[in-house]
Amino acid sequence: MNDNPEIHSRRVARLKLVLPGIAVVLLGLLVLFSRSGDDLIQLAIFDGTDSGGGVVLRDPVMRGTTSGNVPYEISAATAHSQDTANALVNLREVNARFAPAGSAPGYVIEATAGLMNNETGLLDLRDGVTYRDDNGLVLVLIDFVYDTSRGTGRTKKPVSGTAPQGTLEAAGLQISQNPSAYIFERARLMVDPKPAQANK
Repeated sequence: MNDNPEIHSRRVARLKLVLPGIAVVLLGLLVLFSRSGDDLIQLAIFDGTDSGGGVVLRDPVMRGTTSGNVPYEISAATAHSQDTANALVNLREVNARFAPAGSAPGYVIEATAGLMNNETGLLDLRDGVTYRDDNGLVLVLIDFVYDTSRGTGRTKKPVSGTAPQGTLEAAGLQISQNPSAYIFERARLMVDPKPAQANK
């Protein structure tokens, strides 16, 4: 064994450079292959490890299909996981797009922040949540829990929104995509007479 301090310090310096890079690559691979089935995650840029550990990813895109075979795509500005199994991923500036299927319209869900559970398929959205569908319905929610595998969602907090028929307020909401249905709790609908007359 060579006890030369200069050689030893060079080896230590190399390891300090190489080991963090290997750790980042391995964690990235865990994220890529943690999803099951046909789901795919595309990662644009590694930001590296942050002060709290784990890896922060910029501009990730997750693709998959619901149990009803509806394709979806979830993108975010950043994704951060401190979980070595990558079961829980914190997302910022979330944009989830779901394709139309049969009589059900396509829709987009946006939120400032969210938590994706890769084991259950639950997307827990909070802060600045907006739901828009292809029929012109726009809902503003405080939070929203969406099951990406079943294509269903719910909130027990107040909801407000607009539709071609008028505006509405409700104490809660459940969404089912098979069949397509919106169930509002204690809803109040203010009908706009102009679209109603145009449909006659």
